[in-house]
Amino acid sequence: MGSAIVDRLVDCDESVVVYDLDQERTDTAVGKGAVGAASAAEVAELADVVGICVPADRHVEAVISGPGGLAKTAKAGQVVLVHSTVLPSTVRDARATVEEWGGFLHDACVAGGVDAARRGEMVLLVGALTDLPDAAVRLLHLLGDRLLDAGPVGAGAALKVGVNVMSYAQFSAAAAAFDLVERNGAESDTLLEAWRHIGQLGRLTESYVSLLSLPADVVAGSMRAYLVATAEIARKDLDLAAELAHSGSGLHGVVTALGEAVPEVFRVGESSSQEDRGGQGG
Repeated sequence: MGSAIVDRLVDCDESVVVYDLDQERTDTAVGKGAVGAASAAEVAELADVVGICVPADRHVEAVISGPGGLAKTAKAGQVVLVHSTVLPSTVRDARATVEEWGGFLHDACVAGGVDAARRGEMVLLVGALTDLPDAAVRLLHLLGDRLLDAGPVGAGAALKVGVNVMSYAQFSAAAAAFDLVERNGAESDTLLEAWRHIGQLGRLTESYVSLLSLPADVVAGSMRAYLVATAEIARKDLDLAAELAHSGSGLHGVVTALGEAVPEVFRVGESSSQEDRGGQGG
């Protein structure tokens, strides 16, 4: 997602400074018109608005306070936006750290996928949107065509986890339904036609279901590696959801069940491999 955000801002003729632990990704962004930095600290030195797009909670803290982090060169009035899917408490703790140098931190979590990011059509779930400085609001309007005030800082992160639970629930339902109908002599294409007609098949889920029809020889090699990485992200997001959900509720079991189903949903689980080899799945 970070690369797509950079692409969008460069296409909008914004001055963009990038840093990534993966030098190849930094080089790719520079080749498209961004300026490369040697550390997060250098980004903070050059930019007034800093966006963080990293895999997990611990990386947010590392970008801000770790060796070569933003805190080393940050300045008063600087705005830090957290785009990653993380716990609300992570955002609130990061905000407290940024406030120590007179900066502002808000969650500005993104939803809609990389294609929407490159078109500037994402939904942005922003904590304390009305308190966000104008320079940051202007940039967010370049990234998305819908900015939603999530509530206090941290609420955007909670909403993003909720959005992801809804998405993975739909993917899981589609995978289960495809398996069910095909094992019982019905056609999955007919299932999709019915789903569309009653208005329950959204654009994101319709994009996902194409995975379910791919031949086994396609779900291999680099494609499988991509799906494994995607499944790992999904499982991480659902672990966050399980942490946030009420453990005494039956709904908590729904979240944990979605997490357990992730490998099959993305066709990288053991029973999926058996099916792809022509065996009998469970």
